[in-house]
Amino acid sequence: MSMKKVFAASVVATALTTSVVGAVSAAPAAKPVASTTQVQNSTFTINGNQVIVRSLVKNGETLIAVRDVIKAIGAQAEIVNGATVIQLNGHTVSVQNKSKQLKVDGTKVNLNQPVVIIGGTSYVALRPLVSSVGGTVGLRNGQLEISTIALIEGAENPRFAGADQMIVSKNDDQGRSDYLVNTATGKYELLLTSDGGSDLVVSPSGNQAAYTNAEGAVYVIDLKTKASRLITNDTSIKPELVWSADESSLYFLQGDKGSVIANLNLADGSIKKLVEDKVDYKENLNVSVSGKRFVYTVTTLGKVTSDATNVDEDNVSIDFSANQQQLFSYNNSSDKPEAVKLTTSTDDKVFIYSVDGQKAYYVSVPSEDGNASLMSVDASQKPVTVYNEHDVEQAILSGSTLYVLAAQDDKNSVILSIDTLTGQQSKLYTVSSDVSSIVVTGSQMAIVENGRVLVQAGGHWKPVTK
Repeated sequence: MSMKKVFAASVVATALTTSVVGAVSAAPAAKPVASTTQVQNSTFTINGNQVIVRSLVKNGETLIAVRDVIKAIGAQAEIVNGATVIQLNGHTVSVQNKSKQLKVDGTKVNLNQPVVIIGGTSYVALRPLVSSVGGTVGLRNGQLEISTIALIEGAENPRFAGADQMIVSKNDDQGRSDYLVNTATGKYELLLTSDGGSDLVVSPSGNQAAYTNAEGAVYVIDLKTKASRLITNDTSIKPELVWSADESSLYFLQGDKGSVIANLNLADGSIKKLVEDKVDYKENLNVSVSGKRFVYTVTTLGKVTSDATNVDEDNVSIDFSANQQQLFSYNNSSDKPEAVKLTTSTDDKVFIYSVDGQKAYYVSVPSEDGNASLMSVDASQKPVTVYNEHDVEQAILSGSTLYVLAAQDDKNSVILSIDTLTGQQSKLYTVSSDVSSIVVTGSQMAIVENGRVLVQAGGHWKPVTK
């Protein structure tokens, strides 16, 4: 079973309401001409913003006021030799009144009907104009959807950062660039560039993100002001950062072997070691809301054996059966804190989650044929199957709800929600088998399909990266 990974976008323009404006004007019967009674004030959502655009329908085609659209999409425009020249997304479009052609980047594009003038305003067909500046027009549930924003390409590792925002990353030879993307519009801005630093870890409120630089120093960036502040210059390796529930501190595993669990106070930068039991290779740190209980995994490595009389030849062997990963819980508030082993099985365990620091959820990946299953376990060491109807590819715990991506068949995957309190399961979506991962925070959900990040909006998947 192969674990799928990684991440995908576009924008919207939906015709919502119309109101007729203007007075009736007569037109010759032999040559019908658009009258001002046909012009409507239409409220569109263009690139995430609701704006009023004058429009009309002529010969079954929607025409829009050129000047209104120029303003709405933020294009540059000027009049050259009587034509309106529009520039956006690296494209140059020339619109000539009464012409049945647009000139797009020097090439003529035919129109079904000429550009018309009503009340001194030019009207042109919606779809050709939007397409000419690199935008898209779609129809969904009877509503127009338009995007003219150039979406970010090659983005990875999407994370929600508050309402209608995501952080995505791009890597190249110079390091990593992190971008803040508006999921409603697709607009993005550079947030941070780094080389050798950790991923940005978003706080519970979505207002901050923490990261370490290549030397191990910890910074917190305000996602509203985009300002970063240094919390500590401590250079110890910090392989995992976890926010406290109240956002006053960060928990982390410390050292190259992750043997210590520590806490960093964001107010004064002080570091306190909470668990120092000399057990190496801790991973997948989960912290309870109280900050007193921890769930994590410990990996034991294979045992090296050899003939003690001749270790330089081919007598060295490794017992890989000892190479296992087990889940542990640790109650730091007890009188005699100690790690409690939760699992004993030899299966691979991925997607580890716990809210209370006692009960844990994970995906069990069998070593042989069979479905990967979502399991729960506590101090009883008796794993309970939560879901195994289909092969589980990913599980996410958000609040008290588990979200599962599972392979239904060769063409389709399903996304389900499971209430951890009642056990009730609900099938949320059927998606393509090309969906490699899901992202969930609160009521926000995104999927990654063929490298694109798409968010759930109004019952539909809308791309925000490409």
